[in-house]
Amino acid sequence: MTYLLAGRTAWRLAVLLLVVARMARAQARPGETDQTGIPAEGTPAIRYERVAGEIVGGTYAGVLGYFAGRGVGTIATTMMRADNDRLREHIVNAVGITGAAFAIGGTVYAIGNIGAETGSFPNTMAGVTIGVGASLLMSRLLFKGRMPAHESTSRGKWLMAALDASLPAIGGTIAFNASRRWQR
Repeated sequence: MTYLLAGRTAWRLAVLLLVVARMARAQARPGETDQTGIPAEGTPAIRYERVAGEIVGGTYAGVLGYFAGRGVGTIATTMMRADNDRLREHIVNAVGITGAAFAIGGTVYAIGNIGAETGSFPNTMAGVTIGVGASLLMSRLLFKGRMPAHESTSRGKWLMAALDASLPAIGGTIAFNASRRWQR
């Protein structure tokens, strides 16, 4: 079941990247460029379809990266003694969060670099790190680190999970787009 879900998510991400790439190519303005096809001056205009692609793609990649990181962390901690279960869970969770952060940063950077535009990967990762921190802080403040069991509907839980998953991608997208420039 998990493999089917991961396969569907990967397929949706690939289709999303293809759509974003085609939209980026269609948005090119040939009249404003020099002989190399790159504008002579200025910074690229923000295109909303690209920003949406960075956020959605980064969010999906982050979910996949989190579970892949947790898998790596679980395998890495299998030899720990049974009395270290709490430490083991902290390590597995930290490796999962790290995997998600790099998956988000890489996806946002890859989508942002489509065409003649580029940005800064360190800035993107700084934005993702701020988003992860905001997400963890929000979870701790609102739900004290866990989802409420007393909530009668699951709507609030899904909204919280969606916001938690999206904040790092939003932070990475903001940081990447703040550092955008033309590729030369």
